[in-house]
Amino acid sequence: MEYLPREIVLDILSRLSVTSLLQFKLVCKSWHNLAQDRLLVSMHFYHAPENDPCLIIHCDHPIRNQLHSLELSDPENDQRVNKLRVPMFPEFDIKGSCKGLLCLCDSSTRDSLYAYNPFTRNYIELPKSIDETLYDLSLVFGFGFNQTTKEYKVVKAVYWRIRPRYPHHFSRMFSLQSEVQVFTLGKPSWRSLGKIPHHLYAQGPSQVLVNGRLHWTTWPRRYHLGCLLISFDLEDEQFREVPKPDSGGLERLNFDAVELGGCLAGVLHLNYGQLEIWVMKEYDVKESWIKEFNIAIHVPRGLEHADWNSAEPFRDSKFYRKSSFVRVLGLLKNGEVLLEYKCRALVTYDQKDGAFKDLTFPEMPYWFEAVVHEGSLNWIDTLTG
Repeated sequence: MEYLPREIVLDILSRLSVTSLLQFKLVCKSWHNLAQDRLLVSMHFYHAPENDPCLIIHCDHPIRNQLHSLELSDPENDQRVNKLRVPMFPEFDIKGSCKGLLCLCDSSTRDSLYAYNPFTRNYIELPKSIDETLYDLSLVFGFGFNQTTKEYKVVKAVYWRIRPRYPHHFSRMFSLQSEVQVFTLGKPSWRSLGKIPHHLYAQGPSQVLVNGRLHWTTWPRRYHLGCLLISFDLEDEQFREVPKPDSGGLERLNFDAVELGGCLAGVLHLNYGQLEIWVMKEYDVKESWIKEFNIAIHVPRGLEHADWNSAEPFRDSKFYRKSSFVRVLGLLKNGEVLLEYKCRALVTYDQKDGAFKDLTFPEMPYWFEAVVHEGSLNWIDTLTG
């Protein structure tokens, strides 16, 4: 390698997976220094979307706060789940993943947030902003990267009910109060954007960032069918309603919002684990919605052979109650849909022949929650400075 021009070496290395770069830097001192080169780290940061995503595997049983990584970009090599060393965080949930960083939330108190790079183990704790005098508090998070300003932003929608003046007053008479708060990494404090007219639904760790906007669905509305699709623009910090198709199920049923191949999509959960996926081919154009995937019933081997009464019972995991039977994770570069079944099995679905493929890897945790992630060797002070 010493005979190759430096720019060629950096270009080659910038296209490797983050796991390969971590192994590369352990070979010798010169390679260690090369792997930490600011230009290489920056080039790798922007080449990451060209590969299949890395998965962060969050396991909480029998040992809490366990994270693993799984690279899907190079099927020719021996793929295995790699355990990540996690700093001494409190018990946490993953609230989002974007451009190399995870947004973690203290799951016991919910008043501590962290921005964390699982591959460098570099993290910062965000300032606290929750008013603890409120009760019936619910939080909805978003985590995204603004390409224009090169800033990471954490969005938090806070919902609560005012304490009753009269103890015996009917709680159903109270209106839901709300406030939207935004934190920009590198800034000293949170900013309030005031009330939000929508009751956003906390879908889980899957980040729905498309066209510079974060997306959520809303809770079902009284006297209305279906839910709304709401976006938040990370640049002008405005909420907008995204149009849904006139035909199909998105206008009358509840659905999950996901990102598939750079496009916004809606996932309808039908009977017995069947899925119907609508994709917006041209962002914010109502007529561009098409029904692209019909995914039939499938029971992975991992669920058929799961020992539900083993020493690692699913009911002891915090994922037990919040997990749907099947969850759409994303789209691979070969066009296959990546699915997670009941926090137990990873499966790909090929639309061409309707075939399912169960993915098995050495060292895979028994119960888990998978999060799509772009691995990066960037340090947070570099990203925010």
